[in-house]
Amino acid sequence: MTHYDDLPTLEQDDDLAEPLRRVAYEAGMMLGLEATRDEQAYHRRRLTRHQYWMHGYGTVAGLHVRIEPDNHENDTDSVSVRIHVTPGIAVDGLGREVLVHETYCIDLRQWLDAKSEAELAEGFALADNLLWLKVTIRHRDCPVARQPVLTSKLNLSTDPVQPSRTADSVYLELIPELPPASADTRFAPWGSHTPVSDADPPLTDEEQTYLTELEAVNESAAQRLQLQARLLRALDAHGVSTDNLSDQLEKGARLLLARISIDTSDLTNIIVNPERIGVNNLVRPFLITASQLAWLQDQPTP
Repeated sequence: MTHYDDLPTLEQDDDLAEPLRRVAYEAGMMLGLEATRDEQAYHRRRLTRHQYWMHGYGTVAGLHVRIEPDNHENDTDSVSVRIHVTPGIAVDGLGREVLVHETYCIDLRQWLDAKSEAELAEGFALADNLLWLKVTIRHRDCPVARQPVLTSKLNLSTDPVQPSRTADSVYLELIPELPPASADTRFAPWGSHTPVSDADPPLTDEEQTYLTELEAVNESAAQRLQLQARLLRALDAHGVSTDNLSDQLEKGARLLLARISIDTSDLTNIIVNPERIGVNNLVRPFLITASQLAWLQDQPTP
């Protein structure tokens, strides 16, 4: 469920096709609340759009998902298991920075007890008796520092208050969901747009000739140009706007961190035991930085 305080920012950040506007300051001009909000939104959204289009989405460092304890003497006892997410930094599916400065944890037993059987069934694979959960994270606005304000409506309150600051925060979620049947290996540079087609793009005779001649003298440059030719058509289906529906804004913003499997045959009596739980952190998307590419380039060829 989208949090009310978070909805305006989600709607703004998901609208990548809207031209941004900044305040045109002039001497003697009267500026109000909307002007201040436009000025803030302009700079914030320019940054998130730069990260979305130029860098992509994924984990930069950290945000390791693990369980504690990670082992037990048998697989029949029901024990206290906590899911931990370590400090780290990432860019979510809408290009917003996600910064976790301390370890977060959730009690798995308490979380399972709070869910209905119907909710858990969304992630239950009957064929292998596994309950699948995914751990996701995204940016979230957090209103803070409430202070008294002048009321704008009669009888609204004897002491109305409003948050005076909006802090950058994160929203971690544990969601029952079956993993995809097979991995999608298509190039997906943007979190809320469809992956780029693997099919060779239609080229004009002149373009094909140019590509063939380049391949004869510089194969790596020709391969880069083939990718760039595919990117020419990458936005044809949806344009610059994302493919997130208005009621699925959170879905596009979520960044996958890990998938967790729990061995169980009965959703009404799940034994929480480390020996029955598996965690896969490598299913997440990673964001490759320039320093990582430089390090990889310096490694000897196997």
